[in-house]
Amino acid sequence: MEEIFNQSIPASNRGGTANLYQCGFQHCAPLHSFGPAIRDHYLIHCVLSGKGTFQVGERKFPLSAGQGFLIHPDISTTYTADATDPWYYCWVGFGGDGCAAIMSQCGLSLEQPILSFKSPEKMEKCVSEIYRSVTPGINPFLSTARLFDFFALLYRENGGRRQLGRGIAENAMEYASRNYSYGITVEELARHVGVDRSHLFRIFKKMLGISPQEYLLNLKLARARELMESTELSVTEIMYSCGFNDLSNFSKQFKKAYGCPPASCRRAGQHDENRKGKSD
Repeated sequence: MEEIFNQSIPASNRGGTANLYQCGFQHCAPLHSFGPAIRDHYLIHCVLSGKGTFQVGERKFPLSAGQGFLIHPDISTTYTADATDPWYYCWVGFGGDGCAAIMSQCGLSLEQPILSFKSPEKMEKCVSEIYRSVTPGINPFLSTARLFDFFALLYRENGGRRQLGRGIAENAMEYASRNYSYGITVEELARHVGVDRSHLFRIFKKMLGISPQEYLLNLKLARARELMESTELSVTEIMYSCGFNDLSNFSKQFKKAYGCPPASCRRAGQHDENRKGKSD
């Protein structure tokens, strides 16, 4: 038998940068489905038991207990309970000018709409507190406080780890941009941001899709090409200025990246400029 519990939030209780719109719980029947449809606010579902599928666009996400999904305003989605083990979920709906930034801090976005949490019991308790906070006669600010308790839980479970990884990557990239000319190594990068080399590798692959070693090399080669095309420095001077110390390796890496040796790249660039000047 399908059960639905739902609380709608009075307009008078909505205020601030993130406003609670609704929350609820539902034991879904097998293959119970909603959508395709859009919402005019943000909506998060958290699976407390069972399984189901969330679809946004052409992407489908099979989910189970300890996972959830974010629906963005005005984005068409569909979600369907499993045929043999239908999910029981809770949901929280909210809106306001600050919601996009809050979701980003919690590690959620259109590209990454899936969340996870360790304890379904803790999540159920958290949303139950939101549900109880909107009882008539209760302090109208309590529902906002409970909503931010929910955000805090999402941040601890998702955003904190993702933000930490992003911060480490950005710190390493900034350090690399200031020190590439000194021939710094990946070990030095890792030491600077306080992690080991393998952990830094995992962060870069997740955040940027390339390794720290590839990032450093690309940074140095891009600067070398810029100097080759905009200055009269010799190839050797540019090599040392960009953190390389072996001319043969520098030429090899440059040719692999840009399809021509450094000196030839300079001549090609000058030729293009001359042709441009004549056409002007």
